Amino acid sequence: MLAPLQPIALDDPSHGPSAASGADVVCRAGDEWGWLRQGPWWVWARPGEEVPRGRTVAAFVTRRGRIARVRRTEHGQVVVPFGFADAYLGYVAELWAQGARTRALSPGALGLFYRVKRAVPRRLQLAARRALIRWQGTPRFPRWPWDESLASLLRLYVRCAVDATGRDELEFTWFWPRGARAALILTHDVESAAGLRNAIRVADLEEERGLRSSFNIVGDHYPIDFGIVRELEARGFELGVHGIHHDRSLFSSRAEFERQLPLLREHAARLGASGFRSPATHRVWAWLGELPIDYDCTVPMSDPYEPQPGGCCSPWPFFIGDVIELPYTLPQDHTTFTLLGERTIELWTRQLERTEAVAGLAQCLSHPDPGYLGGPEKEALYCEFLDAVAERPGLWRALPREVAAWWRRRDGGLAGEEGRTGVARRQPDGEIVLQAAASNPTLEVVGRP
Repeated sequence: MLAPLQPIALDDPSHGPSAASGADVVCRAGDEWGWLRQGPWWVWARPGEEVPRGRTVAAFVTRRGRIARVRRTEHGQVVVPFGFADAYLGYVAELWAQGARTRALSPGALGLFYRVKRAVPRRLQLAARRALIRWQGTPRFPRWPWDESLASLLRLYVRCAVDATGRDELEFTWFWPRGARAALILTHDVESAAGLRNAIRVADLEEERGLRSSFNIVGDHYPIDFGIVRELEARGFELGVHGIHHDRSLFSSRAEFERQLPLLREHAARLGASGFRSPATHRVWAWLGELPIDYDCTVPMSDPYEPQPGGCCSPWPFFIGDVIELPYTLPQDHTTFTLLGERTIELWTRQLERTEAVAGLAQCLSHPDPGYLGGPEKEALYCEFLDAVAERPGLWRALPREVAAWWRRRDGGLAGEEGRTGVARRQPDGEIVLQAAASNPTLEVVGRP
């Protein structure tokens, strides 16, 4: 994720076999997964041994009350009592759910809901969703709407690296091209034929402001007007796949997943699509890497209000197999304006500011359908948000496929002329500052490990 230009000698058994004898940073993972806590920061990993002596770099408390310390030894190594790879995977793969007490509908209840959904009036559906929100409550982890956990893990890694190497700073490939402060993508899930017709209206509003977005279309849920699809494509908008059926069937069983894969491939070919989002964000994390697409947008950073609540805690893209995951980081329009009843865009703009503070990816997920942006009040709020981001300085406004392509090039060390060098620097007070290259010298991302 950090892509350091001078790789740190890291011995991490949770990352696989390593021949890093004499490594600068040594991780010691145990056998059993569990929580470690540092103030409000929670880590799901396998706590292991720590060295008995050395200067404390950071300290965590386990569920059993044991203190697990990150130490710098007299030989200059930094020893971490868990694996960085474990902790990273614990977030992005949502393994933390194994140790969390969260309320969610059972698979049987979800299946029943989707069987009767079309027969239930919209008003009753919304009343049921609001009742579900009250029943589920807001979880302690991941924090909503913003969770700092993965950013804290990145800063701890930097802290360990600079402590171990004796350097004051660590150079890395900056997160975004040309030193951009953050990235922004606009994505829409189209849930009806009326929503597809209104996609033209939404595209007009975005194009007036110099913006483009993607529209994810269901394969077999409503008639698809390919005249609209081709017009959007010709105007520079992107088309994506939103499943074959608008329900949880794709991830209901392994057999059903394999049955629908060829259909997804055909639907993506018809649309010319390289991206996917699962209906209602239903998912089995490991299977996402098998989808016949280049990138996925299903996993939230933190979303307790979906039928499958959860979150990866990541404001940055990551890989699931060879598929690039672009997590959605802004609360959905349906959650914000319909379920929670917000009447301003403050929740979105605050989330955008938090994303910029860590140089992350801001993804806005909305719907052009009636009851969503198809209504005048919500359309007006969306226009206000578009005005707020259209001229925002330092923001890379891109299509999802462009972000996925950039992240793939960055990961392969092929960023080219667009790439910029970032510097991770430890301040005298222990804070870690991430700074873009001289092309944007005022950009700093500050955090305390």
